[in-house]
Amino acid sequence: MPKSKRKKQQILSETRKKTRDVKAKTIDNIRECLSKYTYIWRVKPEDMRNSYLQQIRADWRDKGRIFFTKNRLIIRALGSNEQDEQALNLSKFSQELVGNGGILFTDEPVDNVSSYFSKTQFEDYARAGAFVDKDIIIPAGKIKYHNTGEYVVNTQKPLLEKLGMPVRVEKDSVILDQDYTICKYGDQLTVEQAHMLKQLMFKLAIFRLNPTHYYDKTTNQVIEV
Repeated sequence: MPKSKRKKQQILSETRKKTRDVKAKTIDNIRECLSKYTYIWRVKPEDMRNSYLQQIRADWRDKGRIFFTKNRLIIRALGSNEQDEQALNLSKFSQELVGNGGILFTDEPVDNVSSYFSKTQFEDYARAGAFVDKDIIIPAGKIKYHNTGEYVVNTQKPLLEKLGMPVRVEKDSVILDQDYTICKYGDQLTVEQAHMLKQLMFKLAIFRLNPTHYYDKTTNQVIEV
């Protein structure tokens, strides 16, 4: 039996209330961290991968806290101007919150934070729509998986053919009769190219968080990095 209009309105009202409650809790949590930690860092993702972001969260669990939420929610928590900023000059930090990114609260020294993010990155498979920065050419002969050096199993032949690679099977090996270019520098990957690269284990994407600036509560200054 279809739901009544009144029931639908009730469900919508409850959903909106839950959303408001979540937003209010996030703002409270950000302000709590502001009172607790010395530094606030702006970090912007490159080739975003949530699984690797969780690993970074785990790395900072005992020495800070990371928030990835809408910029306008962070700005509401920190303040957007001199009248509502939660600390002196903090609105200058808020004004830099543009585009996709998050914030990190921590007491760790600046050099430690910079060193961590400069060293921490994760390789992954590039997705369709990504731009590549190198030529990927598979040489003629038996095809190998890129990351292991082992020969491609013959059960891969139908899929590689479907993706556009002219292969054949000879004595249980998958063979190319001539060099095959999957992609070239500057290409924006198609679905087929991205799938082919994944099948042959080419990891062309690198997920990292890039710090752009931070706020120092001891000096009330915003520093670009």
